[in-house]
Amino acid sequence: MHEPDTPTGTGAQEGIRAIRALWDTMARGWAAGDAARFAASFAQDCDFTTVRGGRPAGRPGIESGHAALFRGPYAGTALETDVRAIRFLRPDLATVDAESTVSTTGGVVLARTHALAVVERTATRPWLIRAFHNMIPLPPGAQQAPRPEEFTVTEPTPRPKLRHLAIVARAPEELAEFYASVFAMELFHREPDGSCFLSDGYLTLALIKHRLDGETPMGMNHFGFHVENTDDVSAALVAAGTPEPAERSTSRPYAEYRAIDPEGNWFDLSAHGFGGPRPTAGPTPT
Repeated sequence: MHEPDTPTGTGAQEGIRAIRALWDTMARGWAAGDAARFAASFAQDCDFTTVRGGRPAGRPGIESGHAALFRGPYAGTALETDVRAIRFLRPDLATVDAESTVSTTGGVVLARTHALAVVERTATRPWLIRAFHNMIPLPPGAQQAPRPEEFTVTEPTPRPKLRHLAIVARAPEELAEFYASVFAMELFHREPDGSCFLSDGYLTLALIKHRLDGETPMGMNHFGFHVENTDDVSAALVAAGTPEPAERSTSRPYAEYRAIDPEGNWFDLSAHGFGGPRPTAGPTPT
């Protein structure tokens, strides 16, 4: 553990202990699956940013978001925190550089995050986190590559982008938990029959409940393209000798049109996208 950069004196040392206690409280709340205890370290109006760019509304939003995590992909996990540096800007205001690791009870690491926080103490309350900006650090030696503008869910470019896969599953909710816990995908829609829709911010994954009395086979069912203009692509498909795409209408997060390729593979066309979070949103560790 790195020693914090702080002014000397008894008051500073007390501040260090109190600030470290905030992260200890988070870890204990996480281990207990207690979202209220986890959120107690944050100010009521904390400016919180998740690793995917989500912005929960203060302490209530932080508590609500983590309650969902503790019920879902991070149930039964542990949070290890490491306050690596504290810099006092004033005796009552400091920045904190901290790292966190989420692990299973068996010691399997699910996520590592790095946060820069601002903590404050007032005359009427103890130290609390006023701002918290979280991120997933790059691996050692990795270089940050610029993100092409074409990689977006809501602003398609002229070239169609493959943005959707659908799988017919026996137990879609269990499969959704698998993809959420192992690959940090975000569950953004659930059907009454248990079908689940997840996203990694770029591609949506539909896990469709298999019906015992149905003829639909298990496994891969269809895929989908995010396009700039469905009319243009439809015309190109007809010109290529395939049937004209059929319009779809449903409350599910479906695409607008269903089409078929020359070998009978089904695929969707959508100009509005396939739902789910933007590349910087969704349930994440903290």
